[in-house]
Amino acid sequence: MDIRSAINYVLWTKRDKLNEYKVVIVDRLCGSGYREIPMDMIERVDKHYIYLKSGNVIPIHRVVKIVSSSEVVWCRWSRDS
Repeated sequence: MDIRSAINYVLWTKRDKLNEYKVVIVDRLCGSGYREIPMDMIERVDKHYIYLKSGNVIPIHRVVKIVSSSEVVWCRWSRDS
């Protein structure tokens, strides 16, 4: 499954629980090098970008994983993704 499909899967099938899911992105300005974006902040996604409700745009290649409180939904380095 590609990044866009995984994000859309969560956005459309977990609508009532979006606050439990986060997209983890590479962010060189954060001390850890990663930042978590709550899924309920995402307005839409296309082939190249994630559009946030705040108006910010994140390049989709920065996504490293999608997580919930109980599982990893998608990971860039997973053999299964």
